[in-house]
Amino acid sequence: MSRTTTALVATAAILAAGGAAGASASAGASPEPVAAAASVPTCRSAGLDIAFGEVQGTAGTTYREIALVNRGLRPCALRGFPGVSYVDQQGDQVGPAAERVGGPGEVLVLPRGGTATADVGFVRVGNFDPEVCHPVPVWGVRVFPPDGTEPLYLPLDGEHGCADARVGSHLTVASVRS
Repeated sequence: MSRTTTALVATAAILAAGGAAGASASAGASPEPVAAAASVPTCRSAGLDIAFGEVQGTAGTTYREIALVNRGLRPCALRGFPGVSYVDQQGDQVGPAAERVGGPGEVLVLPRGGTATADVGFVRVGNFDPEVCHPVPVWGVRVFPPDGTEPLYLPLDGEHGCADARVGSHLTVASVRS
């Protein structure tokens, strides 16, 4: 075999054995998109921390990053959309869940301490007719990691949601990214 062929075979063997996750962990705590992460388990809520990241605004909408951080001992994978909805102080959902925007993205392998973010759009409920919206104060947001069934919660100060579903979704969410 030529050196190039040998190098390609060796690289493929390392990737098949999970070497990409180890390589990204040694290079720092950034997630790496991986085409085939079959051997890496899906990140679960119990192994994730959650926080708000950067905030940006446009006319009528505030965009906040939601950061999911792997606090587990081993790498885990995320792909797709987190489930996001407003909740009241009792944890009950207020209005419909966030509408998905864009495609599902690539699989991200998060080493220990690695972060994936998803952009969430919060439409100002003052944009809606109050007779239709029925604005109510919200405690925060409930977030299900992609493919997750156990929620995580983030508090929000001074936010309101539309209690009436006729308004439609006043939250949007993009897929996780590095």
